[in-house]
Amino acid sequence: MATMRNVSKTDGAGDTAPATPPAKMSNAKALGVTARSLLLGLFFTVLADLWIHYAELIMGGRQGHTAIAATSTPVGSFCILFVLSAINILIRAILPGLALAGAELLVIYVMVTTSAVLSSSGQLHFIMPTVVASWHYATDANGWAGLFHRFVPPWMAQTNPKALDAFYKGQAPVEWSLWLPQMATWIGFMLALSFASLCIASLLRQSWVERERLTFPTVALPLALCEDKVPIFKSVLFWFGAAIPFAFAVMNTVALNQPAVPYISLRAETNLMQNVGDLPWRAMNPLMLSFYPFVIGIAYMIPVDVTFSAWFFYLFTKAERVFGSAFNIDADITGAQRATFPYIGHQGAGAFLGLTIVTLYLNRGYLKEVVKSILKEPGGIDDSNEPVSYRTAAIGLLCSMGVMVGFCVAGGMQPLIAVILIVLALTYMIAATRIRAETGNAWLFGPEIDVNALMTRTLGTGFMTPQDMTILAFMRPAVANFDMRCMPMPHHFDAFKMADAVGVSRRRLFGAICVGTVFGLIASFMIALTLWHMYGAEAKAEPWRTSQGRVPFDNLAALLRNPVPADPYAMGGIAFGFGMTTVLILLRTYFVWWPLHPVGYAIANTGTMQSTWLPFFIAWLLKVLVLRYGGQPMYRMFIPFFLGLIAGDLLGGGFTTLFGAFTGISVYPINW
Repeated sequence: MATMRNVSKTDGAGDTAPATPPAKMSNAKALGVTARSLLLGLFFTVLADLWIHYAELIMGGRQGHTAIAATSTPVGSFCILFVLSAINILIRAILPGLALAGAELLVIYVMVTTSAVLSSSGQLHFIMPTVVASWHYATDANGWAGLFHRFVPPWMAQTNPKALDAFYKGQAPVEWSLWLPQMATWIGFMLALSFASLCIASLLRQSWVERERLTFPTVALPLALCEDKVPIFKSVLFWFGAAIPFAFAVMNTVALNQPAVPYISLRAETNLMQNVGDLPWRAMNPLMLSFYPFVIGIAYMIPVDVTFSAWFFYLFTKAERVFGSAFNIDADITGAQRATFPYIGHQGAGAFLGLTIVTLYLNRGYLKEVVKSILKEPGGIDDSNEPVSYRTAAIGLLCSMGVMVGFCVAGGMQPLIAVILIVLALTYMIAATRIRAETGNAWLFGPEIDVNALMTRTLGTGFMTPQDMTILAFMRPAVANFDMRCMPMPHHFDAFKMADAVGVSRRRLFGAICVGTVFGLIASFMIALTLWHMYGAEAKAEPWRTSQGRVPFDNLAALLRNPVPADPYAMGGIAFGFGMTTVLILLRTYFVWWPLHPVGYAIANTGTMQSTWLPFFIAWLLKVLVLRYGGQPMYRMFIPFFLGLIAGDLLGGGFTTLFGAFTGISVYPINW
C-alpha cells in the first residue's frame, strides 16, 4: 500500500538544526513543564500580547512596525527566548542552581508562541473589528440595516451605541459588562479552534515527524537556543550572520528619522515590472524584488527541490498570465462570469484541497492504525508517548468541531452549511500547516479563493440563505480568510517536533499549551480592548486593521443584492489545481528522481511568494553551490551563518519596534 514519501532529497535539508540528542537531566527538568516554566510562560505570554497589540494596533498607523506575531518564527516569542537564553548563561555562571534547563526554555517559548499568535492578523485583530463593524458602518446609503441586521444574533456582534462610540473614538474606559457576551462568545470559539488544531497535531504528529520526516525548518533556531550552554553563541559565523541584517535594521530605522543617512531596503519595495506598459508583458506586474535575510536563512534549511519548486512555479504563474494576455483568452468571458484565466487563486484553492485530501489518502495505512488504537483493537499504534492518547485526540477533535458547528447553527446557519464551512476551514489549515512544515514560509497566506470565496463566489449563493451568508461573513476572519499568518496549527506541530530534541514530555507540553492558550486569550482580549478604547480605532489606532472589519459586510451586502450562480470557470480552475497537486504528489511518491514538489506548486498560487520568491531563489542557488563544491560538511559548516541571518533579522525588527514604542520614532520593519 502506498504511503506519502517524504519529498525531500538527501541534501542535508532534513538537518534543520545543529541539535543534540536529549541531554541527561534531572527528572523534573527533563520534563520541562515545571512550576517556574509555567509561571514564566504565562508572564511572557501577557508581555508578548501587550507588545503585539501596542506595536500593531497603535504604532502601525503612525510609526511603522515589525509584525510581532505573524512571521513563521514569531518575532516577539523569538526575542523573548533569545534574551532569556542570554540571561540564562549568566545565571548558569553565577548561580548555576537557579539556571533554567533547555527543556524549560522550550516550554516557555512554546507557551508564548502558541498563545500569542492568536492575538494578531487573521485572528483577534480581524475578529474584533468585525464584531463592531456591522452596526458602526451601517448607513442609509449602504442599507446594511435592512439587508442583514435582522440576521445578526446580539451575542455575536457589538450593537450598543455607547460601546461602539468608545471603541472607535477612544479616550474612554472599557465598560466590561457591555463586552462580556461578545468576549465570551469569541474566546470560546477561538479556544475550540485551537483545541481542534492541537488534536489534529496529536493525531498526525507521528506520521509527519517520524514516518515522513518532514523538514520543519522553523524549529532550527529555537532548538539551537534551547540547548544547554547555547553553543550557537560561541559560533563566529552565527554572530557574523546576525550582524548583517541587524545592522540594516538599525541603519534603515535611523534613515527613516534622519534623511541624511542612506536607506537601503531589503523588503519588497521594488517592482521590476512597474514601468512595463506593453502587452503581454505587463501581465507579469507586479514582480517584486526583495532580499529578506530571515527568509534566506530559513530557506537554506529546506531541500533544494522544495526551494526550486517554490520559485519555479511562482514564475510559471507569471508565464501563465503572459500567455493569457497574449492570446486574449478572457475575451469571451462576460456578464456573471467572475473567474479569469489563469485562475491563480482557484488553482491555489484546488492545491490546498488536494494537498490535504491526497496526502491523507496516501497515509490511509497509518490512519487505519490510529483508528485501531482509538478502538483498542490489535494492530494499533502505541500512543503512550503521544501528546494525548489517540482516543482522547479524536474525541477532542469531534467535540471542538461540534462546538464550532454549534456556534454557527446557534447563529442561524443551516447545519449542513456549518459542517461544510468547518470541514473546509480545517482542510485549508492542514494544507497550510504542511506547507509551513516543508517550506518554513515567512508569512502564511492561503489562496485568494479562501473558504468564504469558495462557498459564495465559486459554488454560488443559491444553496445558502441570507442568514447563512450573514453568519459566514462573521466567520470569515476566524476560519474562512486567506490570511492564515496567525493560525496556531503550525506552531503546535513545531512544538511537538521540538519536544523530542530537548527531552520535554509531550503530554505535559500539551497541558502547558492549553493553560497558556486559555490564559493568554483572555488577557489578549482585555489588553486589545483597553488599547482600542484608549486610542480609538478610528482616531489614533492603525487604520488597516480597523478597515478589515467592514470587508466581510461589504462583500455580504454585494452578494445579498446580487446573488451569484455557480462559476464553472472557477470550478475548472479548482479542479485543475487539485489534479495538478495530485499528479505531483503521486510522481514524488513513486519516482525518487522527480524534481518538482507539490508544496512548491501550492505556495506559488498564494500571495506568499510575491514577496519571497527571490529569497527562495537565492537560498536555492547558494545551497546548490555549497552542496556541489563542499558537500555535506560545508553545508553543515554554514548552518550557523544562516541561523544568524534569521536571528539578526528577527532581533533587528524586534529591537527597533520596541525602541520605537518607547521613543515614538519611525521604524524599519522586516515585513513590508
